[in-house]
Amino acid sequence: MMERPMEESKEKALAVISHLGGLIPCCFLPVIIPFVIWISRGEDSPFVNRQAKEALNFQLSLSIYFACCWLLVFTILGIPIAFIAFIVFIVMNFICSIIGAVKTSQGSIYNYPMNLRLIK
Repeated sequence: MMERPMEESKEKALAVISHLGGLIPCCFLPVIIPFVIWISRGEDSPFVNRQAKEALNFQLSLSIYFACCWLLVFTILGIPIAFIAFIVFIVMNFICSIIGAVKTSQGSIYNYPMNLRLIK
């Protein structure tokens, strides 16, 4: 009977880690961390499965948004738009990752804004 609370705390910790992976300023780690958690522990827990996929989808969405901004840099009019968009996406990533980690640590489900549902 004591195992379930321990498992719930592990599930919450894994879900929190999958959200906090977005705070690492490295090229691929924000995508790799929730992916590894989803692949390795997603089948064991519906909560971890849902939250790791949510974090993974958000990081993949941001990668697509950053790629579009990067393409805008190569146009004269797109440079200021891309610069502003880069800043907005970086701030959004930081704020949403923290909110997601806090919500999941409380056991709540968190859905990111502007999230493309690439992995269902």
